[in-house]
Amino acid sequence: MEDERVVASSAGDPRLLSSTPHAPTTPHNNRLMNLPPPPGHPLATYVVQVPKDQIYRVPPPENAGIVERHREAAKNKGKKSKGKCSRYLICIAIVLLVIGVLVSGAIAAVYFIFTPKAPNFTVSKLHVKQQKQGSPPTYDVTLKAKNPNEQMGIHYKSDEDGATLTFWTKNLGFGDFPGLEQEPGDDSSIFAIKIHALKTKAVPPNVQKSISDKKTKRQISLKLKFESPLVFNVWFLKLWKKDMTVNCAFRVSTMAQGTKILSQN
Repeated sequence: MEDERVVASSAGDPRLLSSTPHAPTTPHNNRLMNLPPPPGHPLATYVVQVPKDQIYRVPPPENAGIVERHREAAKNKGKKSKGKCSRYLICIAIVLLVIGVLVSGAIAAVYFIFTPKAPNFTVSKLHVKQQKQGSPPTYDVTLKAKNPNEQMGIHYKSDEDGATLTFWTKNLGFGDFPGLEQEPGDDSSIFAIKIHALKTKAVPPNVQKSISDKKTKRQISLKLKFESPLVFNVWFLKLWKKDMTVNCAFRVSTMAQGTKILSQN
């Protein structure tokens, strides 16, 4: 009876089996397996060499549950933070909307209570200065301003070259509109506008005759136009700003001494 040793190579050699007659059974570091003899064959001993398996560490199942709990907690935390931010933004938007509505309502109420009215002006005096006949004269126009607003003051801002004086279609000169402060209901503010004649243009003949002829009074129709930015204020609050343009047509008895305002519009 002969013994056979069967060796399984770990290198995957195609020569998988080798037999060695009369090989004694010796102890080996690898696992030995005793296989039953095949039927109908004499009893024999087989030695199989199994390669060492690569064993990987598998985490216990409870670790997966811990990881899932951490993931769910992180997701819930992100959702809560987003929800808080959304609520904060909604609250801020509501507060701003309420403040805007309150401010708009207050301004509308103040506007209806303190409805701004345009000021009134009256030409009270005209004085003409001329050094010699034919030289450019200076026209001093004195006006009286009335503030019809009983609850609001008016601030008139000065305007350089914002006033003009014309005779029919002839421009007699330009002047500066002075600044002015009026208290509520003030009807006695007086200010003067000095109109300087144009040096490059001659004085119209009718105007020159009315200035020079002191015996015969020659009536003259004039038009004064001036502009000024206005600011309406209630106490210390500046509520409205408007641009004012005034056209004042008036007629004088003469442009010499003793001028009287005959009519105006």
